[in-house]
Amino acid sequence: MKRQIIEIAGEAVGALMPEGDAFRFMAVKFHVWPFDGERFASHHDALRALTAHLNDNCAEAAEAKAS
Repeated sequence: MKRQIIEIAGEAVGALMPEGDAFRFMAVKFHVWPFDGERFASHHDALRALTAHLNDNCAEAAEAKAS
């Protein structure tokens, strides 16, 4: 295994560093900081979790703006 960059919407938000049989996420952008240090089994698992987190934050911001 080798390190992998995680990009969302064309922006690098962090890297996955090999750790045993999994990967540890290292955040480089503030909006994904809650995931810094989390372990993921695969690149796909990390990307899915980060994308869901960002989508939830966008939905909350849109609701707050509409209120």
